Amino acid sequence: MRSARGVTLIDTVVGVALLLLVFVGISAVFRLSIDVVTNNKARAGAIALADQRMEYIRSLTYPSVGTQGGIPTGLIAPSESISLNGVSYTRRTVVTYADDPKDGIDASDSNGVTEDYKAVKVDVAWTSRLGGTRHVDLVARVSPPTSAGETNPCASSCGTLSINVVNASNKALAGASVTITNSTSNPAVNFNTFTNANGTVTLLAAPASAGYGVVVTNTGYSTDQTGTGANASRLPLTVSNNLTTSATFQIDGLSSMAVVTYQYGTLLPITSVPFSIHGAKTTSSNPVTYKYSATLGGTGSPATTISNLEWDTYTFAVAAATGYDLAYSCGPQPIALSPNTATTTYLYLATHTSNSLAVKVSASADSGLIGGASVRLFKSGYDTTQITDSCGQTFFSGLSSGTYTLSVSASGHTTFTNANLSVASSTQSQVSLN
Repeated sequence: MRSARGVTLIDTVVGVALLLLVFVGISAVFRLSIDVVTNNKARAGAIALADQRMEYIRSLTYPSVGTQGGIPTGLIAPSESISLNGVSYTRRTVVTYADDPKDGIDASDSNGVTEDYKAVKVDVAWTSRLGGTRHVDLVARVSPPTSAGETNPCASSCGTLSINVVNASNKALAGASVTITNSTSNPAVNFNTFTNANGTVTLLAAPASAGYGVVVTNTGYSTDQTGTGANASRLPLTVSNNLTTSATFQIDGLSSMAVVTYQYGTLLPITSVPFSIHGAKTTSSNPVTYKYSATLGGTGSPATTISNLEWDTYTFAVAAATGYDLAYSCGPQPIALSPNTATTTYLYLATHTSNSLAVKVSASADSGLIGGASVRLFKSGYDTTQITDSCGQTFFSGLSSGTYTLSVSASGHTTFTNANLSVASSTQSQVSLN
């Protein structure tokens, strides 16, 4: 007689696990189906909104086809936020003049009118549940009532404005945001557009005027722009009659830098000393105004993270009022920060003295830093030799002002000697060894 076998705990666990896998899979498929249906519904709404805008444009007279504050100007709102069926949309309309190649381009145009028709693009964007931003685009060509155009929009006084956008490597950037404003032109200009596949925005029939302000940026990118005032590093643009004004703007991905402060010699962390930092790029020449300048640190932590930094070369300083001098930084100043990077810089602080000397040693052939180099500083009554660290630097503090002899040597390199080195306050010396 056979004995009945019961269900063991292992059987139960395995069975529950298999059922769980089945139901998780079904749940994922069900959720994906809902997202697909929802996205299709949102897409249908976007198409309806784009069609609605195109029908409105068809109802306008040719001179009215343009955006408010745009080039050409007109009755159409350049950007709108619309909610439809529980979905939030952004509807953008861009209208530009276009030169038809059939009658010649630019100076070769047979009738002298390069603004042959208006190119219209309606873009409706929304955030999809499937992830990311989705777009529906409709484009149209709006022609004037006659082949030569109803009127020549440049007959009064206008020219062409061409904006080129490149990255730090001078490669064209498509899809960069370009905002153009001019309150003094007639009509006034205030609109936003985006660069084409060649990284360019070309505006025909721009009113001839000085004072065109341009701001170029993009999500996660730096900003480049014209300034204001006579001493701005980059003056507003001027469009002249029947001429083309071109300008190139440079933006790239933002970076971050962690700055850590240590006591020179002991390498103990310092948490209470602020430092200043500024880049090399400026927005004004008189007085010099740096595009990025800040005083940071001293918050109870030796590490300070600086986010959203533009690619640039950065210089650090420590005020004597803190009781410290900046002996040196690693990497050496000025620190070159590349786009789309995260880096760490170490600042070594020494107790403040009236006169000091920081020495950086590199190889002239490749500019590589030389660690382990012997650095001798001497004059009557003073003679000290120190060794550069891995960053190729060393620091002499507590000096008296005056003229010293500096001698630097390293294995495999010729010896450098400067018998007339003047030391006063915080002095820096950069030595290249052959």
